[in-house]
Amino acid sequence: MKEKAYAKINLYLDVLGKRPDDYHDLEMIMVPVKLHDTLDFSKREDHEIKVTSNVEITDKPEDNLVYEIASFIMQLYNLKHGINIHIEKRIPIAAGLAGGSSDGAATFRAMNKLFKLKLTKEEMAKMAEGYGADIPFCIHTKASIARGKGEKLFFLNKKLNIPVLIITPDIKVLTKKVYQQVDIAKVPKVKITSMSNAIYNQNYELFTKEAHNALEPFAFELYPEIKELKTALEAYNPDLVLMSGSGPSIMVFDADKKLLERISIDYNEGYRVNLTKTL
Repeated sequence: MKEKAYAKINLYLDVLGKRPDDYHDLEMIMVPVKLHDTLDFSKREDHEIKVTSNVEITDKPEDNLVYEIASFIMQLYNLKHGINIHIEKRIPIAAGLAGGSSDGAATFRAMNKLFKLKLTKEEMAKMAEGYGADIPFCIHTKASIARGKGEKLFFLNKKLNIPVLIITPDIKVLTKKVYQQVDIAKVPKVKITSMSNAIYNQNYELFTKEAHNALEPFAFELYPEIKELKTALEAYNPDLVLMSGSGPSIMVFDADKKLLERISIDYNEGYRVNLTKTL
């Protein structure tokens, strides 16, 4: 059984405050994009879990989120078979694109089907909350307003279907470190309403005007290379340049796909470049 794990981008991200559990309360608009990993699942006759991939994701397979989730499901439902999982990675690792979370979500969906567990997406999303705030979104794979840590989802039920160029520099960004840098008093206040209206009404001009990522200045302080990349991309004068999540990936939007293709050629060396589109 094959399962696609779609990357996620943030079109709006606001930090509302610090929570007692050390996380932050967020308000986000997240959409899936066509860029995806492919996971291949097959039952084993023994009780082993074997995870392989085309690139090294973790030092040991047991440290992979996919392995953890497969083990959790096997124990919870007392499954009689083990499982082989092969991950064909296309989403850059630790890039602000929820690649690991999406692989974890794909594991929930695939094992649910493979072992006929008859779980709804809502049930899987609830079970997944403890494994990562992005996983509930990745299980549903729908344009959503997300609140709390990202687990409270309100579906927009609309698709923008617009091209986006995602450029990922070779920088290791620690999400926790970026959030630790956040000074709530310095977070610019941009209301989510205009952006959600832009998506709901499929208003591209309003979308490019209202896109927002409150983490940008704090990520730029820690990793000036990300700011330099964004500034360089803005020189092409596209419709929108924005960091996704906590970085380091930068998204470039323009109605002229040829401009995106030209930029992708210019950044073909030294960067991970993916010309894709929103779903």
